[in-house]
Amino acid sequence: MSTLVNCPKCRIEIESDSYYCDQCGVELYICPKCHVFGKGKRCTQCGQPLVSAKEAAGEGAVHPVSSAKPSSPEPAESYNPAVQNPLRQIVASSMPEAEKTPPTPKSTSTPPVPEPEKTMRPGAPVAPLPVRLVCSAAGIRLGLGDGAVIGRRHGDYVSAFASQGYVSGTHARLQKNVSNQWEITDLNSTNGTFINGNRLSPNIPATFGVGDIVRIANLDFKVE
Repeated sequence: MSTLVNCPKCRIEIESDSYYCDQCGVELYICPKCHVFGKGKRCTQCGQPLVSAKEAAGEGAVHPVSSAKPSSPEPAESYNPAVQNPLRQIVASSMPEAEKTPPTPKSTSTPPVPEPEKTMRPGAPVAPLPVRLVCSAAGIRLGLGDGAVIGRRHGDYVSAFASQGYVSGTHARLQKNVSNQWEITDLNSTNGTFINGNRLSPNIPATFGVGDIVRIANLDFKVE
């Protein structure tokens, strides 16, 4: 089962069993020892030469964040009332031997009423996680990266904001919180960061979701 990891180039979340990033199109390379995606020719952690994810999959390598081996299925056990119900075990141990054997039920004309089957209620639908910020007016699409910095001079999206004079050199930071929600933090920018028209206080994270409008200075981005 695949999980989500960050593309080593554009830092957008992709599935761990991908061969290419579905956003920037770069071919993915993996360390055969550490099982992590990397850039360049060698792993920055152990120094091993990187191999393409496609080649690694053909050799049976494990993809990132999926290295845990599935546990072997345990053999089915027959139902034991004493084990399933500890209280019954305690009561049974204090009874005389003659009383431990349950009496044979007498046949009656009325059949026993079967217990209703227990069903699990489906959980509440999970809201989709945002994956990008899109500014149609400026033609800018930003893939979300945990810890990515937005800025005209510094950060992970300099090429997208280099010509945007109202965006500060270091404007805002994207991140995920402990509840797996996306947040944006204004880094004391000159022209501010907004969510649905509300200006954020500097250095205080604020959550956003799919459908929200995030404004960076004078640029409106729709969360998708």
